[in-house]
Amino acid sequence: MAEVATRNSTKLFPSEDVYIHANGTRLHYQAAGASGAQPLVLLHGIGGCVNWWTQTLPVLNPYFRTYALDLPGFGYSWRMRHLYSIEKLADYVRDWLDLMHLDQIYLLGHSLGGQVAARLAARYPERIKRLVLVAPSGLWPTNRERWHWFTKAPRVKVPLQQIITIATGTMRTDTLALFSSLNAIVQDGQRAAQSLQSLKMPTLVVWGTADSVLPPLLGPRVISLITQAPARLEYIENGTHDMMFDQSEAFNRVTLKFLTEEI
Repeated sequence: MAEVATRNSTKLFPSEDVYIHANGTRLHYQAAGASGAQPLVLLHGIGGCVNWWTQTLPVLNPYFRTYALDLPGFGYSWRMRHLYSIEKLADYVRDWLDLMHLDQIYLLGHSLGGQVAARLAARYPERIKRLVLVAPSGLWPTNRERWHWFTKAPRVKVPLQQIITIATGTMRTDTLALFSSLNAIVQDGQRAAQSLQSLKMPTLVVWGTADSVLPPLLGPRVISLITQAPARLEYIENGTHDMMFDQSEAFNRVTLKFLTEEI
């Protein structure tokens, strides 16, 4: 195994872009924050990469040692050689946690990353202190609900930087990994709901009121399944599916409050 790290300066903390080469593959993550702080792992959505957290990490780094991970086939991580599934993506993250000797973490996942985070937390509850699910995939509206929402959803003008960052992440995505991940999301079926029902740690669910990808009506359905842990739903006004960009201030405030408050 070989590990290579490069440093980039930020306003608050130096960040490290780390590339791990092992077993014929490459994994990339970005780490920042004080080395002795509590670890917080961030998992992006489909077509994304570590860059999706550029508006979030500067707010979290003073409180946590953050690890933004490129899932396999996204960003600068190479894709998996076998068929994708949510289980295997959760195993991928677990193996990385083991490699990093991160036994207990705070975990934040968006969209596909939220579905993976919920699966990981359900399988290894002793390793997750608190969980943030940002518009997690896995539950779906009916076609009628989707169409009804699409016709009335608020139209939000997103920042140019958001468009550029998302486009850049998508261009870096391995095409096979993209379609394999989409298939994994759809094929997960009832297991996504079962993961939510098995959660045992404090959980925050965050949804944008202008989300045109996964309608905000799914938020209450997600919360209703989390019955074994303290959980709450927070809406981000005018937040799109990528609310960590277009409503970054509100998103960061809600997220940081949950991660640092006493429960």
